[in-house]
Amino acid sequence: MALLALLVTCLGPQSAAQTSPPKGKEFPLWRFDEQGQTCRVKGRLQDKDYCDSRMMDEIVAQGKAAIPILISQLTDTREQKEPIYDFWHSSTVGDIASAILNDLFTDPDWTTFTMPGLDALHYKCEDDAETCWREFLRKHGRKFVQEQWQKAWEVNKDRIYWDGKARCFRVSPKSK
Repeated sequence: MALLALLVTCLGPQSAAQTSPPKGKEFPLWRFDEQGQTCRVKGRLQDKDYCDSRMMDEIVAQGKAAIPILISQLTDTREQKEPIYDFWHSSTVGDIASAILNDLFTDPDWTTFTMPGLDALHYKCEDDAETCWREFLRKHGRKFVQEQWQKAWEVNKDRIYWDGKARCFRVSPKSK
């Protein structure tokens, strides 16, 4: 849980998410373009006052069509030139995709996660975020993370919507 919360606080897009077809098969996360190192400490990546990034703006603009693209990138081990977070030694495309997904499904309170079905990714760890994340990946692997997200997506994709006020995705209750 601590790992998820730490990862969730690091990324975020802006504008209201409209559902439009993805422009590509992947986002160039290895070139994450924060403006002036604004996305490094605390906050969600989708919050423009916290993180100024054209890439995050594009991800948010694609709406829920961006979710399967990000899920597909969870196993990508290409490293970024500079880590995306303060105090991290390195970050990969998969690390960034995970952080973005977690942020996109986190309420503005930075603690309430809105995507059901991902309990297996909640990991209790008292170390720093990078150490916890690396330990989780050593135990379970990136493919496990991707499979968990894919299952949650398949079960919930028709009920996912963008909450413009909260600036996060939510899952509507099951219809009767």
